[in-house]
Amino acid sequence: MSDPTPSAVPPFTSAGTQLVREPPVPVWVGAAFVMFFIRAFLFATWVSRGPEVRQALDVNTAVFGFITMAYGIGGLAAIAFAGRLVQRFGSREVALVSYAVGAAALALLGVAVAGGHPWLTSLLLVVLGAPIAIVDFVGNYEGARVEKVARRSVFSAINGAFGLGMLSAVALGGAVSSAAVGVTTHFALVAAFSVAASSAASLCLPRQARLAVPVAEPVQRREQARSVLRERRSLLICLIGFTFIMAELSAGTWVPIALTRTGFTEADAAYALSLFWVVVTVGRLLGGLLVDAVGRHGTVLVSASVTAAGVLIFMVAGLSDGGAVLYVGLVLWGAGMASGFPMAVASMGDDPAQASVRINMIITVVYISGVTVGPALGAVGEAFGIYIAFTIPVVLLVISAAISRVVHPTAAP
Repeated sequence: MSDPTPSAVPPFTSAGTQLVREPPVPVWVGAAFVMFFIRAFLFATWVSRGPEVRQALDVNTAVFGFITMAYGIGGLAAIAFAGRLVQRFGSREVALVSYAVGAAALALLGVAVAGGHPWLTSLLLVVLGAPIAIVDFVGNYEGARVEKVARRSVFSAINGAFGLGMLSAVALGGAVSSAAVGVTTHFALVAAFSVAASSAASLCLPRQARLAVPVAEPVQRREQARSVLRERRSLLICLIGFTFIMAELSAGTWVPIALTRTGFTEADAAYALSLFWVVVTVGRLLGGLLVDAVGRHGTVLVSASVTAAGVLIFMVAGLSDGGAVLYVGLVLWGAGMASGFPMAVASMGDDPAQASVRINMIITVVYISGVTVGPALGAVGEAFGIYIAFTIPVVLLVISAAISRVVHPTAAP
C-alpha cells in the first residue's frame, strides 16, 4: 500500500497568499517536464561538442578542465538565490528570464569558441551555468508542488525528461558534427529552439499574486533558512539526496574510466554509459508506478538497496574481470538510482510554507556534490584503485536505505 498523501494545499507566495490561478494538472506537469528537458538539452549541447571546442580553443586537456569548471562555478554561485527569486517574482517570471539568459549565453558561446577565445568562453560558461542552476530549482520546485495535487505520482517521470534531454542533445550533437555543422550554427539553433519551448512551458506555470513585500520579509527569510538547517528530517533527506546524486555523478564521471582500465575500448565504455543513462531515463519515466505501488518510503528503500547491489556487482566484476557481469551491475545501478533523488526532493515540499527554502537547500547540496564527488573518488581511486573508490557510494546507499523512513509524507501544519 502506498504512503498516505497529505491533503492538497493551495499554492502560495512567500507572504502566505494563494495564487491567482492554478493550471490544469496535465498542463502543469507538461510545463515542468519541458523545463527539465530544455535544461538538460542546453547543458548537453555544450558537452556534446566538447572535443571540438577544446580543439578550437587550442588548449591542452588540463586547461580545458579548468575552463569547464566555470559552468559549475556559475551554478553554485546562483543556486543560493534561486529560492528568493521565486518567492519574490514567481516561478514563471524567473523561468522566462533565466532560460532566455541561458539560451543567449549558449549562442554567444558558439561565437566565442569559433573565435578561439578561452577567457571569453570561460566567462560565458559562468553565465550559462547560473541561469541553468536557477531553473533547476524552479523545475524541482514546481514538480514537487504539482506532485502534491496530482492524483498519482508524477515527479519521477518529470525528472525523466532530463535524461531525454541529455540523450537527445548528445544524439543531435553527434549528427551535426558528422554533417560538419559548425559549433556557432549548432549552438544558435539550439538556443532559438530552447527559448521558444521554455517560454511556452514557463507561461503554463501558475501565476503568482502580485503583492507588496513587507520590509521585514528579508529578515524572516533568513531566519526561515537558518531554521531549516537545524531540522533533523531535512538534514537526513539531504543526505539521501546527496547519496543518489553521488551515485549518479560517480557513474557519469568514473564508470568509463574504470571500464577502459579493465580492457574496454573507449567506444565500448561510451556504449556502456549510454546504456546506463537509457536505463535511468526509462526508470524515471516509469517511476511513478513504483511510487504508487509501494509509496515514497518504499521507493527510496528499494532504490537505495538496488543501487547499492548494482554498484557492488559492478565493483566485484571489475576487480575480477567479470565481462558481461559489469553490464548487469550497471543496469541495476541505473534502475535503482532512477527514482531516489526525485523522492528526496518531493519530501522537502510537503509543507508549502517551507517548501521553497527546503527544496533550495537540497538543490544546493546537488551543486556542492558536483564539486566534491570527483575529487573524493579520484583521491581514493588513485590510492586504492578506481573500483575500490565505488565503496564510498555503496556505504552511503546502505545508510540511506537505513534512514529511508524519514521521507514519509508529512501533513502541513
